[in-house]
Amino acid sequence: MTRRITTFMALSIGLAALVDLTFYQLGLTEDATMWLVWGLARMYTPTIAAVTVAGPRIVKRYIRLDMGILKHYLLSPLIVYAALGVYMAITLPLGVTDLSLLGALLPLKLDPLALILLILLNSYIAAITINAVFALGEEIGWRGFLQDSLEEAGISPARAALVAGILWGIWHASAILILGYNYPENRQVGALVFTALTVSMSLPHWISRAASSSILPASSLHGSVNAVWGITVAAGKIPRELGGLGAAGVASWAIISIILYIVFRRVRSRATASREGPA
Repeated sequence: MTRRITTFMALSIGLAALVDLTFYQLGLTEDATMWLVWGLARMYTPTIAAVTVAGPRIVKRYIRLDMGILKHYLLSPLIVYAALGVYMAITLPLGVTDLSLLGALLPLKLDPLALILLILLNSYIAAITINAVFALGEEIGWRGFLQDSLEEAGISPARAALVAGILWGIWHASAILILGYNYPENRQVGALVFTALTVSMSLPHWISRAASSSILPASSLHGSVNAVWGITVAAGKIPRELGGLGAAGVASWAIISIILYIVFRRVRSRATASREGPA
């Protein structure tokens, strides 16, 4: 099992780094359309690695859909909105977030509240459509193959999710170091900070999958992160390494993760007790 995990991670990281190097060498970093191509190619490297190690049937194993899963799929992105609410509660009183700066995201003359609501609505639509399609490529690997492999190796589900979060962050390192992805000024620090961020987000992603027996809700959650969390950078008045992509972001996600984990444990315990009935 350790060999399978090592091979999977080596392929995922190696293929992603190859995509990054190719993108950099071809000088495509100034082309917005090519950034989309880069993102799609890169985000499907974990799927390619999982299929290489476990065979193509692994994809069908994780992609299931019924009405219950659809409900989780549509609700999972709201976890990101909760984390964003915690982030704003932390940073607005400190004066390090300025919501008026969000006007740069949409060139519309609207009331600030109306503008924020419009941005959040557009982000939700993106989260459950195109962003989820992109994120699916990662989630087949992280919350699918890797999570299962870690659990089969004897690691508890929650700890496996945290380990997957570490490896998820490491997988991003070449994009940060080579391309300055998310952290154009402080790349080395960014690679470390982003790993802390992915760890802090890992439990909600695992819970979304565990609660639904499908990785699709984790994909919509991941898609929501990619759609929504940039607000913290756009409205930030401090370096991103301290703000939404740094310490404040990690703290916000840690709070949401702890709350969600406690609720999930209690709901699952009650469900188990209900099925077993009185002794």
